[in-house]
Amino acid sequence: MYSHPTPIPPLQAVFDAAKRFGLAEDEAWRAVNESLYEVGRDATVSEYLDELTRVLAQRILSIQRQAPSKERRSAQEKWRISSDEHL
Repeated sequence: MYSHPTPIPPLQAVFDAAKRFGLAEDEAWRAVNESLYEVGRDATVSEYLDELTRVLAQRILSIQRQAPSKERRSAQEKWRISSDEHL
């Protein structure tokens, strides 16, 4: 993997964000491994991060789809209330 002068967030910050969206740490590590495998050894850091972002998003969406609709509805209502408070 080749480095690129683009500033990137530390891996722990990416993991913390993934956990906030419902991903367990072991799932995040599996996403890291899958991303490395998918892009191959000659990938740039930018290509790897794009793939990692895609895999994490895919896993987060999968978890959200599995959540009961009642939980999703209450989370949406909570978000709507908190966003209305900021207006």
